[in-house]
Amino acid sequence: MKKKIAILAAVVLALGLASCDKQTTCRCSVLGTQNVRIIKLEKGNCEQLKTYTYHNVMDSVCMDSLLCTDYEFMIDSIFEE
Repeated sequence: MKKKIAILAAVVLALGLASCDKQTTCRCSVLGTQNVRIIKLEKGNCEQLKTYTYHNVMDSVCMDSLLCTDYEFMIDSIFEE
């Protein structure tokens, strides 16, 4: 009985550790445009993303307002990483 409990505990621990280091892929709509940004997060959730700051070709700083989700888009089934 103790052996079964030890094996079960080891499996649960392994699954817990494997799920901790997953990246989250967020799909974000840029408000006011038809642009979509795909952003990978190490920690946190997609709903926390509200802005995206980047440098454009003219090297000026731009900021987009975002609406993000971790729900996969239909187009994701076509592309593989």
